[in-house]
Amino acid sequence: MSNTTSVNSELFNNLIVEAQMAAFEQSVARQISTILDVPTGAGTTVQVPVWDAVSADTLVEGTPATKKTTGTEAVTLTLGEIGVYHQVTDFLRDSAFSNVAAQLGEASGRAIAEKMDSNLFGLFSGLTGEAGPGAAGELTVEHIMKAVATLRGRKITGPFYAVVTPAQAYNLKKSLTATTAYTANTNLGNSILSNYFVANIAGVTIIESPLLAVDGNDDAVGAVFTPAALGHGMRGTLTYEATRQAQNRATDLMVTAVAGQTLIRPAFGIKLTADSAV
Repeated sequence: MSNTTSVNSELFNNLIVEAQMAAFEQSVARQISTILDVPTGAGTTVQVPVWDAVSADTLVEGTPATKKTTGTEAVTLTLGEIGVYHQVTDFLRDSAFSNVAAQLGEASGRAIAEKMDSNLFGLFSGLTGEAGPGAAGELTVEHIMKAVATLRGRKITGPFYAVVTPAQAYNLKKSLTATTAYTANTNLGNSILSNYFVANIAGVTIIESPLLAVDGNDDAVGAVFTPAALGHGMRGTLTYEATRQAQNRATDLMVTAVAGQTLIRPAFGIKLTADSAV
């Protein structure tokens, strides 16, 4: 048997390595949500138990404590396939100076990461409450602080994250670089002017992402939340399959991930609806 790309498909192993590294390093969803590792054979849906809150009593010496009943409810996370398909011709593979498989792997991993992130961000509209200025309103530091105050009022301590669009972040930066009591007493405004990113406001890590959906009126729903609000499930890691297409003098490459996202505790986050036009 002759040596061909179909026989030696392991030569494309660096594609999956590059894809997996790009997906895991690029994905914001894996860093700001509750990670749920789903084993093989566990089905296409996962039941995530959420416990009710319980309160403590003041105990009296010699007196029996009151028995507490704490129930649970099940939140369903549904898995689905995300994939990127390439067909690499022999002519391209043999003509390129760079490693085509590795570069396609990196591009595929980034694409899968972006898809997982956009699916997670699409859940923001289901969070409980609104702290943003609303449609056509500009996002400011006061809205971030209002969201934190609301969440802390729900006995939620963080850590807190905020995801906003670059345009919403621009409006936020614009308000933070103006001369106000807040910027006058901190170096945050100077840091934004020097580096053009917002690291932390009122204990909230600010993340800018162009993957939030923007409606026809240039409005988008961002959010302030804790990782306990959102669940990101994944079965295993990225996989790939290489199939030789002799008639095309090419090799098919399919990179796939099995993942899903769900709201676990909607009250652990709050929406930030705001204008997303610069």
